[in-house]
Amino acid sequence: MTKFDPSQIQWRIPWRPVPQEHDAGTVAELHREMPAGHVLFGRSVQTIGHRQDCDDVLFYLGESAPQFAVVHLTYARETRPEWPETALFDTLDAWINQCMIPDAEDWTS
Repeated sequence: MTKFDPSQIQWRIPWRPVPQEHDAGTVAELHREMPAGHVLFGRSVQTIGHRQDCDDVLFYLGESAPQFAVVHLTYARETRPEWPETALFDTLDAWINQCMIPDAEDWTS
């Protein structure tokens, strides 16, 4: 999988980039939580960002759609494939417009 450069995102609070030295630990946590049947099970992912006020993490999935996923990590081993809760986004623009901007507007209001 080609690496994604998080510096191309103009981050808005409450979202912020995840330092690449934390990528392996966050990916390991995601894989620990996911049961077979989860939408991301078996996929390669790269940690890109996270919300500073909750356990939502933005992952890059690769160059073909969906390219991004926001996962609400639970820090527990899940048994149902719908957990951890995951929202998929086909493009970076989709994530920005459907997730980051609304989250930022909620944050400031």
